[in-house]
Amino acid sequence: MKLNVSQKIIYSEVVIAALIFTTLVPYIIVSMDFSPMHLFHYVIVTLFILTPLGFGSLFFFTDKWEFRPIEMLSFYLERRLTPPDDVIAAARIRTLNLPLVHSMSVLVRYEMICLLDCLYMGTIGGLPLEDNLRLGIYAVVGVAFFPIFSFFLTERFLYPVRNILAEKTRAVPFDESRVIRINTRTKLVSILLATVMAPLIALGALVYRQVGTELISRLGDEFIVNTMMGRLSDLIFIVTGAALLLAAGIGILLATSISNPLAHMVGVIRELERGNLRARTNLISNDEIGVVSQSFDSMVMQLEKNRRDLEDLNRNLEFRVAEKTENLTRAYERLQLSNQNLAVANREFEEVNRKLKEIDKMKSDFISIVSHELRTPLTSIKAFAELILMRPKMTAEKREKLLTIINSETDRLARLITDVLDLTKIEAGKLSWHITKVSLTEVIQTSVAGIQSLADNKSLPIKLEIPESLPLFFGDRDRLIQVITNILSNSIKFTPQHGRIRINVRHDVSPRPQIAVAISDTGIGIPANDLELVFEKFRRSSGDVLTDNIQGTGLGLAITRQIVEYHGGTIWAESTLGHGSTFIFTLPLSKEWHIEGEHESLLASL
Repeated sequence: MKLNVSQKIIYSEVVIAALIFTTLVPYIIVSMDFSPMHLFHYVIVTLFILTPLGFGSLFFFTDKWEFRPIEMLSFYLERRLTPPDDVIAAARIRTLNLPLVHSMSVLVRYEMICLLDCLYMGTIGGLPLEDNLRLGIYAVVGVAFFPIFSFFLTERFLYPVRNILAEKTRAVPFDESRVIRINTRTKLVSILLATVMAPLIALGALVYRQVGTELISRLGDEFIVNTMMGRLSDLIFIVTGAALLLAAGIGILLATSISNPLAHMVGVIRELERGNLRARTNLISNDEIGVVSQSFDSMVMQLEKNRRDLEDLNRNLEFRVAEKTENLTRAYERLQLSNQNLAVANREFEEVNRKLKEIDKMKSDFISIVSHELRTPLTSIKAFAELILMRPKMTAEKREKLLTIINSETDRLARLITDVLDLTKIEAGKLSWHITKVSLTEVIQTSVAGIQSLADNKSLPIKLEIPESLPLFFGDRDRLIQVITNILSNSIKFTPQHGRIRINVRHDVSPRPQIAVAISDTGIGIPANDLELVFEKFRRSSGDVLTDNIQGTGLGLAITRQIVEYHGGTIWAESTLGHGSTFIFTLPLSKEWHIEGEHESLLASL
């Protein structure tokens, strides 16, 4: 389905040009009484200069004034596709505004052409100034009437397009404020003024000229002729003015008699859209508007009657359906209640059973793992203590070595108890936090200094890559030291001698302001399936539960994750088995802390 709006605009322009060449141009030729040379120049400028300019300006107008929404709509309709709502709305607005825009374009373009006509005739054509001014008046006033014809002609050509748009875009809303309004009164008054004024002015000018010519040829007295011609011009002006006033008055009365009933009918339609079927036009006249009004009222009355009948049928149907379904509903409700009670009891039983099994398993696992971890250091402490007691004459060097082992195992036992208590407090939300401004550079340096001896024992260098302009942020300094220490401790444990450990810190701006810390080692690595398990309780970074020979509580990384998440960050591990591991965690710079005590709240936004 092709709309061909551009072609329709060109057709209307061709019709307007034909009207100008069949009415205005012959009138100017007759009225001006050109000499043969002036007539030759006028024909040349009209046919070979002004006419191409008129059609050239038309093509410029059709190219520059955007027809794209209508062409896009035509593109979709030709291919039987559903056009987008914005294309439909833009096409409707453009089609509604096009007649008025085109008529204004005709007025501006052809008035400019009249100016060029006068310039040509006054310069190249040699037309005297007085005659050139008269030619300009005839052309400008005459052309001023043609935009009115252009408006109605364009509307007539676009009538099929508007019908298609009304059919295809009925349900699409559009911004009516963008439509240029022109009411019925303006249209009717414009038609009457154009149809009355144009013939009167043309006829008056021709009569005035012809009578002047006849009087001069018969009387020969120029003074008497001028006096009579002055009276005749006054009479023509009075008659023209009276006809203009009469036409304007008749046009306003006619327009009012048409527009007022239409406006009243539009108001009634708006009431009907809001659901008021009692609204009526109540217009009685013997013309087409009266017939439309009476037919409209009859239709509304029938609609109201149909709605009442439909409401009665719906009420009866609803009553009967309610009566029939009430018994079924009661029986169904009783059955549903029984099923629900049974389902609830079954779910509660299953939930209680599941929780009991989980608690039992957790208790067994906890007791087994903790007892294993407690028994190992306690066994060592008891054995070495008994050995010291059994051999009082033991050398001082050997005694000191055994006491060192006892002290180490005691520290190990204390760490296990501390880790269990810390994790329990964190999960219960009862761990105390001390939030202050923290320098992550100082935290990392303090952590490395505290664990440097363990790294030196295995000849593991710890390389720091920390930016100088690292911002401060709010956090718990001691807990963050615990995070770095736990990760470094794991790296040292699982990295063989002469390996490498690197700490890289960077300041990220997007997607949010944060500090990212990556601790890498060249250790044994972590299997891919165990990367998530290392942060669980009683798991080590090797992926195995606490049954291997490497010492440790298995709670360090679980506590680390809790501390990082409390600070609003995330932690994860990356590893290639046999080539080392990297633990990465982030600390946001814009976490909002709500601290009870001295300050009601503290906003960390650095």
